[in-house]
Amino acid sequence: MQSKIVRWIIVLLALVLVIGAVGWYKLLREVEQTSLKESSAAEWFKYGSISSEEEQGVPYWIWRVLPKMFPEYLPAPGGYAALGVPWEQGQELPVGFSKKTIGFPRVAFNCAFCHSARYRLKADEPATIVVPGPGNTVRPQDYARFLAASANDARFNSDNILEQISLIYELSWLDRQLYRYLIIPMTKKALIQYGQEFAWAQGKPPWGTGRIDPFNPIKFGILQMGIDATIGNSDMMPLWNLKVREGDALHWDGLNTNLHEVVISSAIGDGMTYKAIAHDSLDRIEAWLQEVPSPASPFNANENPASPYYLDEQQAAIGKAIYEQHCATCHAPGGERHRTVIPVEEVGTDRHRVDMWTAEAAKRYNAYQEDYDWGMRHFRDVDGYVAVPHDGLWLRGPYLHNGSVPTLRDMLKKPEDRPQVFYRGYDLFDPINVGFVSQGEEAERIGFRYDTGVPGNSNQGHLFGTDLPEDRKEALLEYLKTL
Repeated sequence: MQSKIVRWIIVLLALVLVIGAVGWYKLLREVEQTSLKESSAAEWFKYGSISSEEEQGVPYWIWRVLPKMFPEYLPAPGGYAALGVPWEQGQELPVGFSKKTIGFPRVAFNCAFCHSARYRLKADEPATIVVPGPGNTVRPQDYARFLAASANDARFNSDNILEQISLIYELSWLDRQLYRYLIIPMTKKALIQYGQEFAWAQGKPPWGTGRIDPFNPIKFGILQMGIDATIGNSDMMPLWNLKVREGDALHWDGLNTNLHEVVISSAIGDGMTYKAIAHDSLDRIEAWLQEVPSPASPFNANENPASPYYLDEQQAAIGKAIYEQHCATCHAPGGERHRTVIPVEEVGTDRHRVDMWTAEAAKRYNAYQEDYDWGMRHFRDVDGYVAVPHDGLWLRGPYLHNGSVPTLRDMLKKPEDRPQVFYRGYDLFDPINVGFVSQGEEAERIGFRYDTGVPGNSNQGHLFGTDLPEDRKEALLEYLKTL
């Protein structure tokens, strides 16, 4: 009798071990992105994991079918492409998304989601994608809203989702059970909660295309500060040439001076946890960002003089002298105020982003999860905006920290003469005014309507160069084309 009990105990233990092993394999087993790790740093930046899949990842097969099931929650037809994400031919995911198996394949966004630019020099040519450029076409708030709205829809249930998955992929019997009773219900719950965490954004000005409010989610979520009325909407920044000097101001407002902390904190904002911190991945990205150059200007003296991309070298030489007199102190490497914070009272631009970040927020981030060695030391409160470099200036539009001025030509105008309403997100370059096409039927169809009268969207300030005579403005603009 006793031996029979022992045998049953052994059988039960073996069964528990088998179930545990299967559960680990199907739900928790982490698979390295081996092929991507062997690719270039640029490819890793575009598609590599920053270890946010566990917290923010959406099961891949659910992610695949959501646009077909809930197209009405996207800003336009076209699936995920309607969100303005760059998509390379032959790739299963857009740039800025990683696919990683943690038990089952999951999709999450990475740094390239916000830092990939897309442009066309001519209307009839394919788009060029530039990483790590400013994400001029992507709509991050619309992506978050799409996921939350889909999850809140009654049609988001196991029967419907499994039916849609079966049209493109055959899950095994065991996987179907896991999806039906565990993965789909848990995903629905998580996405509903995700939407609730962003409920604070309702009633605030929308981010729009190519913009994000990067630090209010940090304040209200990670740092557990009370929700307030501040607005932090700002443009995506390019990340090329980040071999910065010690103490150089980073972000639009210089709220941190340490590149490593900026990389780590950005990954935290994207959902990375300390348990899953991806040191190798982030170190690789950080090293690459310090070396990757800005994209070469499309303007060239060898072009046909009738081409809008022809560069008048004589005019550009005159413009260079004007630049050195009026702009270089702040915007050229070696300039006395280059990468320093210019007081908002001096530059005169919209101050909402500055008012959003506080000394208390900086203190809390520097002390974030003190039980873990995040290494945060350099967050600070500032009252101005960084005099950013002008490398790759031709591709940095729209201009100013909030993207309120569509072209460089408009930057040289008085604020009252700058466009008050225009459309952001159209990827066709405007070589005459140097920026992106922001008016016209196609710009209106594709773009986000940007109204400078909305709080946080002001195009005031930065009057430098606006008093120049028109001929000198033209010469300066010709030189700016070369940057």
